[in-house]
Amino acid sequence: MSNEFKIEYLKKLFKYNRIVYGALIAVALLSRGAGLTKSNFLLFYYSLTGLFFFAFDEIFISKRITGIEEGALKFPAILFKIRTYLFVIILSVGSIFSVLPHILFISVYFMCLYIIVQEILLCDIFNSYSNTVRVITVMGIASLILFFIHLRSEVEGVWFVMYVASILIVLIVTYVIYDMYSSTIKKMDDKYTKLYFQNTDLIAENDKLIEFREKVEKVNSEINYQKINLTKANDDLEKSNEESRSLIEVMKYFSASFDVEKNVHVMIDNIMKVKKAGAVGFYIDKGIYMNDSPYLDVISANDVSTTLLKQDLYDIYNAIKRRDSLEPLVLCDNYDFKYPYLTGGNICNAVAFPAYENENIYGVMVVTSSKYEFFLNGYSFYESSVMDFTSALISDRLYLKTEDMAKKDGLTKIFNRIYFNQFFPELKSEVTGERVSLTVAMMDIDHFKNVNDTYGHLAGDEVIKMVASIDDKYAKLYNGTAVRFGGEEFLLILKDMDIARANDILERMHEEIVQNTVEFEDLKIKVNVSMGLASYPETCESVDDVVDRADQALYYSKEHGRGRITIDGREGE
Repeated sequence: MSNEFKIEYLKKLFKYNRIVYGALIAVALLSRGAGLTKSNFLLFYYSLTGLFFFAFDEIFISKRITGIEEGALKFPAILFKIRTYLFVIILSVGSIFSVLPHILFISVYFMCLYIIVQEILLCDIFNSYSNTVRVITVMGIASLILFFIHLRSEVEGVWFVMYVASILIVLIVTYVIYDMYSSTIKKMDDKYTKLYFQNTDLIAENDKLIEFREKVEKVNSEINYQKINLTKANDDLEKSNEESRSLIEVMKYFSASFDVEKNVHVMIDNIMKVKKAGAVGFYIDKGIYMNDSPYLDVISANDVSTTLLKQDLYDIYNAIKRRDSLEPLVLCDNYDFKYPYLTGGNICNAVAFPAYENENIYGVMVVTSSKYEFFLNGYSFYESSVMDFTSALISDRLYLKTEDMAKKDGLTKIFNRIYFNQFFPELKSEVTGERVSLTVAMMDIDHFKNVNDTYGHLAGDEVIKMVASIDDKYAKLYNGTAVRFGGEEFLLILKDMDIARANDILERMHEEIVQNTVEFEDLKIKVNVSMGLASYPETCESVDDVVDRADQALYYSKEHGRGRITIDGREGE
């Protein structure tokens, strides 16, 4: 049985025990006071017995209840058995010394049965001993009591009274037991009913709490989802802001620089840093920004990608041109190569972005990466980069054209005397600082005045253009500079070249001019030139004198037969 039931039962038992013990004392007093017995011994003995029982149960049952509540056994279960025998023996001992009156006998008999029944009930409730053993013990004790009282009693009709008293005692004990059980069970039932409804309310509240918790979890889940989306949006916004800031910085650089090739490098370097790309390459066709040959620049995280881009950029550009579309061209999508370009490297994604002006494609930018889904966020940053570069290119080209017009001769398109006066001092400083040679050839068209007088100035202009073009050709061929120094005078400036090699170049150049025929309208004009050659430090000690010494050598050529090459310091050879 439950501990609650045991505690409730013991409390009920203790209450009835007090009543029974009080009744025993009262009967003892009544027996002496009414003269039913003249023995003061019985009065004191059974009065003290009732008080002893009361005190014993006060300690024993209270400790038992406390032990059950605390989960510890204050007294061993064997004390129940000892208590039963002790109480019955004490009740019986009194009759040894004096004959009991009827009423006291009935009370003692009732007390013995009451205590023995308690033991049986406690045995059943606390499961301490066998009920069968209890019954045998009860019967034995009851028989001894009856036998002893039979010997001691001198009252007529005592056995009839005993039978009647036994029936009454059984009825009373049955009622007491029923009342104890029923009241305890009713109390427990009321308690459990209350607990049941409380539990029902708790279950209902718990269901509400569960429903509320599910709603809260759903809301939390939605909040977490929104947090994730917000975090992603913030990350995307931060990346977008970073990209915008980088584009602004690049545009600032573009606005301060008119060097197209440097602008290309700054742009693709910015893409590498911001997007963490594997490689970025940019190709520009020739003639776009006054460039005589195509230009390409590649920045890559490894040499393999650099090599692949450099060898395939031209073919990719031609594929873009043939496609006749301004949309980005996907070359590779997550290792799925759409075109036979850039294969052989660790490239997962690659896209080509056309560079165009007024829908005319002039170049292409290719971005590659070894990362999966690299272009997941789209192409806007790359397209914006190319468009910003194109805008800067238009301004750069206008500036370069204006600058070119100031630097170059309008007729021959080679550098003019004004530009020579600007760059030659810088060139002399480089030569002296680097301790290299500087060779200058000066040439003059022979009998040019006769050409103008005979064929006209337009024909003379064609002759000047022909000589200038050959001068420019050899300047580019040997990393030199061609200058129209005067009306029909030209310079070929060659840095870090000795005079012997320069003389070989001049001889080929002179031969080409002589072999060339200027055709103007229906005229065919043959041209010859005189040349002078000087070199620092071979023919002159100061770099400042090299142009003058070349001019003197030219003058010697014109004075000694024209159509020849004279080396400074070797005029007589």
